[in-house]
Amino acid sequence: MPPTPPVRSWSRLARCTRAVLTAVAFGTTAFGTSACSTPPRSSAAALPPNIVILLADDLGIGEVGAWGQQEITTPQIDRLAREGLRFTEFRSSAAVCGPARCSLMTGLHNGTCRLDDNDNDFLRAADVTLAERLHDAGYVTGLFGKWGLSWDSEPESWPNAQGFDEFFGYRDQVHAHNFYPEWLLSGTDSVRTRNVVPKAGRMGAGRATTRLDYAPTLIRDRAFRFVRSHRDRPFFLYWATNLPHINNEGSPGQADGGYEIPSLGAYASKPWPEAKKSYAAQVSRLDEDLGGLRSLLDSLGIAERTLIVFLSDNGATFLRRANDGGTDTVGRWFNGTMNYRGFKGDLYDGGLRVPSVVYWPGRTTAGSTSASRVDFTDLHATLVEAAGRTPPRDISGRSFLPALTGTGTMSLRPYQVWYSPDRVQSAVLEGAWKGVWHRDTMQLFNLQADPGERTDVVAREPRIAARLDSLRRLEDRRRVHPTPR
Repeated sequence: MPPTPPVRSWSRLARCTRAVLTAVAFGTTAFGTSACSTPPRSSAAALPPNIVILLADDLGIGEVGAWGQQEITTPQIDRLAREGLRFTEFRSSAAVCGPARCSLMTGLHNGTCRLDDNDNDFLRAADVTLAERLHDAGYVTGLFGKWGLSWDSEPESWPNAQGFDEFFGYRDQVHAHNFYPEWLLSGTDSVRTRNVVPKAGRMGAGRATTRLDYAPTLIRDRAFRFVRSHRDRPFFLYWATNLPHINNEGSPGQADGGYEIPSLGAYASKPWPEAKKSYAAQVSRLDEDLGGLRSLLDSLGIAERTLIVFLSDNGATFLRRANDGGTDTVGRWFNGTMNYRGFKGDLYDGGLRVPSVVYWPGRTTAGSTSASRVDFTDLHATLVEAAGRTPPRDISGRSFLPALTGTGTMSLRPYQVWYSPDRVQSAVLEGAWKGVWHRDTMQLFNLQADPGERTDVVAREPRIAARLDSLRRLEDRRRVHPTPR
């Protein structure tokens, strides 16, 4: 169990002061200048809604019924899609967990946010998170689940120093691999469970031999307690579950393949390897948790003033298993990429496209779809505006609130950019055209004609290739972590 340094409470004035000093020292205002002012309320909503983000971990777009999945049952997610707005062109801002979450919290794409790989950096006091922006708008804020934007040695990067009034779960990504950990964090304090993890590794990684407390259940219960406690004021619930991620450190030699779940449920009798059954059961458990949340909101009488966002942090997992019953990639078990090229970690659309639904009673049209090309940075801006504030201008994203409400006009970014965790891949999407680079070798795809990115047309379209390459080089010069040479 890690040490628990004294609580370092964050304050807006202190963070503003540090941001100004940083800007003066480096001659720039690239990070956090908007923390020093209170922007005026926009006309987006007279009464701000409660905001809930339920973020799945490694859930592929094709693993949800609303996107065509037939073997895994997801009735609650499917219901949310029927009653809300389903996005068909929603992409993560990164192909792996950490930088995607960094983009969601800061509104910066994964070339300019602090992390472009898991755990290779941490948030600073000068960074301004979505939680802080909503807190300044009058929201009480809570994070339950996986954070992944901290170093344990840097208290300024911890959730309670980054705008969250309440936090319960995992601060570290490796810790979050363990579904039966010996401890979880409540604020800055360690809370023991009844589990036993022999020879636990860094940050509690490993596989429990005594498995009594399932972390997703503990986290769900604390999230629900947060909702009950704050039913009478606007709240922001960031429920960053670790379902359906694999326990990387606890998977070797295990029948469940590392997909830890208390019960296989309806999948127990399926003629599949246990690992495949376990993964399906994790996805259905995630679905049940969404249903539980909606039932709670209904029982409290606050469902009609709660905006719910459901999405995954990146594309379907690429992890290989020896006991998967005939295929060699977990993401192929249930066609998690919907035949888009690539998997988690790739900058092809199989690694970037994610299931996404927004449900806002009275504002979104039931059963509607949107083909707006948006990502996590745009969601950041949109939720700020939905809360009644003017979206910040010093971030990568642009608000797509008109797509939710069907009113007003949108001015989305002319192009999107991505970088891979190893910083040797990059991608730019502009209109129908997407360029993907491995170092300086470019591929070019027309997504309108070739959504699966199978046919490279770089030799046939030199002008378009040159334009996208110029955009890539422009973004390269702005990167926080340069490409290793």
